[in-house]
Amino acid sequence: MTSFTAHPSWTRYRDILDRRFSIRLDREPVEQWRQIRGHSVRLDAWLPDGPARGVLVLVHGGGGNGRILAPCALPALAAGWRVLAPDLPGYGLTRPAPGYRGDYAEWPAIVAELARTEPGPVVLMGLSMGGMTAVFAAKQSPAVAGVIATTLLDLSDPAAFVRAARWPWLGRLSLWTMRLAPWLFDRLVLPLGLATPLSAMSSDAEMQAYFRKDPLIGGRWVRARFFRTAHRHRADDLTLTCPVLLVHPGADAWTPTAMSLRTFEALNADKRFVELSNGSHLPAERPAFQELSGAVIQFLDEVAGQR
Repeated sequence: MTSFTAHPSWTRYRDILDRRFSIRLDREPVEQWRQIRGHSVRLDAWLPDGPARGVLVLVHGGGGNGRILAPCALPALAAGWRVLAPDLPGYGLTRPAPGYRGDYAEWPAIVAELARTEPGPVVLMGLSMGGMTAVFAAKQSPAVAGVIATTLLDLSDPAAFVRAARWPWLGRLSLWTMRLAPWLFDRLVLPLGLATPLSAMSSDAEMQAYFRKDPLIGGRWVRARFFRTAHRHRADDLTLTCPVLLVHPGADAWTPTAMSLRTFEALNADKRFVELSNGSHLPAERPAFQELSGAVIQFLDEVAGQR
């Protein structure tokens, strides 16, 4: 099966993180393939030096893959946790189940199933759209002991959906087409870089170019149906039985803090909010990454202590 080992997408990303952000990823994860809900899911397993205190599942957004979240594995490994980072169907190197049409509902279902099969405690950490995916998965699985999100982008909110599109007019046109001709919208397939403002992922020009041009990210062709089903996916309520940490980048040009706070305030949970001093949608900048790491380690220590 295809692997990220020596894949240009991975080697270039790791090089940019090292040169531009001083984030060194010296170790390689163990790549695994698991059959989950009929999908052949590729995932990274990052292993701590000693016995694992728990499992952190990293949940990527609607444009990434599990390997993009490699920097988020570092604080968890430092805290003694094992880290899993799957590629969700339609993205990365995962092979979707036969007949999969791009329905977003599979994403939280797969994450919830993964959480059920791992020894506890299990914490979910989502970046970008992955934040709400982690929330939805936690509602489906009582095995989840905590949720960390960098953003809480509720795409069922029309204003948030428009903001997440590359251009406001494209977001509004998409909403109009989804409402009046969903069958037509679902047939569309387009490059991700055309649908979303991938340059807003980072403040660094080289990293921006990487996200725009990489064949597994900006150059990947995706089903428009995925975005329609994400817009239609909503919870009856946002009550969670596990604690939630929102650790939002302070200079996110894609999804400003206020957008996440609207969802955060609607959460009925033991919750905590931390705004980073700076940091773009992918908060690799200093001191944002150090602040993110500290908040994640503290949260994981508290969850492990409660168990």
